[in-house]
Amino acid sequence: MKDLRPETVLRAAVALAAAAVLPVAAARNEAPRRVVLSSLAPDYAERVPEAKAELLGVINAERRAHGAPPLAYDLLGAKVGDEFCEDAARNRTSGHWDLAGRAPYLRWALAGGVDPHAQNFAAESRRGYDFTEPAAELLKRLHAAFMEETPPDDGHRRTVLDPTWTHVGIGYAIVGGELRMTEEYSRRVLEWAELPAGPAKAGTGALVVLKLPAGWSVGVVEVAWEGFPKPMSRAEIAARGAYGLPPSSRTLHPYPPAGTQWATGERGDFRAPAGGRIELKVPLERGPGHYFLLVYGGEGVVHGRRLRPIAVPMVTAE
Repeated sequence: MKDLRPETVLRAAVALAAAAVLPVAAARNEAPRRVVLSSLAPDYAERVPEAKAELLGVINAERRAHGAPPLAYDLLGAKVGDEFCEDAARNRTSGHWDLAGRAPYLRWALAGGVDPHAQNFAAESRRGYDFTEPAAELLKRLHAAFMEETPPDDGHRRTVLDPTWTHVGIGYAIVGGELRMTEEYSRRVLEWAELPAGPAKAGTGALVVLKLPAGWSVGVVEVAWEGFPKPMSRAEIAARGAYGLPPSSRTLHPYPPAGTQWATGERGDFRAPAGGRIELKVPLERGPGHYFLLVYGGEGVVHGRRLRPIAVPMVTAE
């Protein structure tokens, strides 16, 4: 994920004097809406939990050795990872995408994830003999390969040690001679997000409501659009390496304080009180597809700071 310095430098014009999903009742003539609670984990019985707990201990020990805070375990990440690993092992694919052409960030959003997310993926195939080692041994061996990477080709290692992550879930599956493992990292900041319950109409505006913790505020929101995915072959998946969100097509700015304007001349698109309820009207101007909102913010005053995303909710348009 990229850093961004929001265009929020002020100059005086005059003297300064919204993973469990809950339905929300819609007002008359409004489309149904849903509230996503990032703090709630689904009731999910994951695969090999003891082995995954051992790997979590390894990850947190490595992070501690590099000055990064420990991670909490995330069952939403585990569910997303387990389902992808099962699909990849069964279909013998090796890469971040699935046969439907869905990237990790799209699968995360479709599962209800509204937080920044990154996936580490590993695969091993065997012919003529089975995987008989304990699951913990297999998981830790695949993870060790991430940590043995050296710059500049050390993307997996840097993901493991990134201090901004707060949670991780681990995916795991073996189907025949195919082993797949993922580490699903996320950064939990939002208290909740309120989104359309289903696809919105392309060419209109979709209301998104975000609730930040006390003391947090938003500096800028980038809107990144991507068309619906197209099926991919095993060879196409294997040929792709790193992935990233689509480029932004529009930037939404908070309203400047009364009596001031942004140095860029922007008039503002939404109110952003610290720790408040933020309402965004997202223009679905690119047509049908998925609109990802990269919400950049931080604790305290965010103007003039380099920020990273604190939320990435998605709206679908048809």
